[in-house]
Amino acid sequence: MEHDGHRERLRQRFISQGLEGFEPHEVLELMLTYAIPRVNTNPIAHRLLSHFGSFHRVLQAHPRELMQVEGIGSNAATLLSMLVPMFRRYQQDAMKNGQKLENYRDLSAYCATLFLGAADEHLYLLCFDAQLRLLATELIARGTPDEVKMIPRQIVQALLRYHATGAVICHNHPGFSLIPSQEDVDITSHVRLVLEGIGIRLYDHILVAGDQTFSFCQHGYLEEERPILFPLEQEEMAAEKPLRKMPPRKRRKENP
Repeated sequence: MEHDGHRERLRQRFISQGLEGFEPHEVLELMLTYAIPRVNTNPIAHRLLSHFGSFHRVLQAHPRELMQVEGIGSNAATLLSMLVPMFRRYQQDAMKNGQKLENYRDLSAYCATLFLGAADEHLYLLCFDAQLRLLATELIARGTPDEVKMIPRQIVQALLRYHATGAVICHNHPGFSLIPSQEDVDITSHVRLVLEGIGIRLYDHILVAGDQTFSFCQHGYLEEERPILFPLEQEEMAAEKPLRKMPPRKRRKENP
């Protein structure tokens, strides 16, 4: 069949050159050939892009949303929706527990992998031992596109469970705003004091927005002096810009 020949040409093209030169609809078209047999997937790929507006939003969509598009059944919806979580798992596995994060670049790069494709705010906790080895990474809370609740009790419980002596908390702003709200600052300060009371040090709070990160510690929200545990490298110090003061976003964080 003509469709079979087109499918095979797409596959051979990928094998020979990867995805370089592929248009977004062609990438979707190729992926759909593995879930939708004996059907021309080109129109379906175009319908997906038209419905969701962009390639990345197609991959971020929930299976139920994907199945609202004509031609997408449960198999295709499952395949498409698992790609971003699979890549996130790949990146996290490449940075296994037990490693040492030597500097802010390592720390921020690791934190950024946790939020790949996340449409809502999430709060993660990184647990460290006394040698700064990463013991565990735990998802503490899931939120909405605008907020996530940071509850110190849950953070303390997780740290004690792993016998950690140090911690980094990180959360994301799906709207790509790299400016922390006043609520972010206040609850971070409170968590630091709570952890100090049980002998655990809060090394940093990393805010992730897209492919950018913001360190509360590097900007003086946790300590007056620049930290020595996750230092900036020379090129990072040269490129660092002072924080612009902006009105806080309207976000609420619970503090029990």
